[in-house]
Amino acid sequence: MSLPQTNLQLFRLMQEQGFDRSSLQSVHRAYDVAKKLFGTCFRPSDKPFICHLVGTAGALADWNQSLELINAGLLHSAYLFGDFADGERGASDRRRHWLKKRIGAEAEGLIHRYTISAWAKSSNADLHQQAKDNSEFREILTLKIADVYDEIIDCGILFTPKKRCPFGLLSDESEERALLVAIEDLISEKASNQFRVSLQELRNTTEVPADLLSARASFYHIRPGIDELRRGRLNRRLVKLRSKFGSKAKAA
Repeated sequence: MSLPQTNLQLFRLMQEQGFDRSSLQSVHRAYDVAKKLFGTCFRPSDKPFICHLVGTAGALADWNQSLELINAGLLHSAYLFGDFADGERGASDRRRHWLKKRIGAEAEGLIHRYTISAWAKSSNADLHQQAKDNSEFREILTLKIADVYDEIIDCGILFTPKKRCPFGLLSDESEERALLVAIEDLISEKASNQFRVSLQELRNTTEVPADLLSARASFYHIRPGIDELRRGRLNRRLVKLRSKFGSKAKAA
């Protein structure tokens, strides 16, 4: 299976899964927010960040998760990496209020809980039990599993050797087995099988050429434009005017 990486692929998957028109419209609104927050953002593997967000949402849609969780998947990194252009950091009250108005309190609440959750020091068996005992944590763990699934299904993790793979994947087989058991119990047998196949394909993938490896361990933003050709705003206007009048002169 491949995951959606564009908004159009996500909409088609949701239609195939039986989501109605209002659900598609809701996801479209969340995608519009994602474009603004992550339009110049990339994963450490150089994959456009918004493709990763769509992939995460796509996994959740394929696993028949709630609409609110799918929208949270599209924006799960909003408070971690999103560019609000406000100079603030994290889940500030002002940011939360703005996002609630656009995607609803429930989806925003999921994003906020995801932002403040910590699981790096817990075993997968412990995470499994915590999710069984707490339905709210179950949603957040499901969201994190979808996030990781998008990272392994296209072997992106192999291009970023400095980035630690979550859940002990590729480094601890007992933790991998525990995670697969958790996915089957908490999400579905289908999701667990998909995850298992992707892990096996990771192991079967030939070594990535050294010149394709990234030295980055986290996301990054780019500045649009070409620096050596960059002009100031006034100069750009002058160039446009010269081009405009030059075209008219040639036409005459």
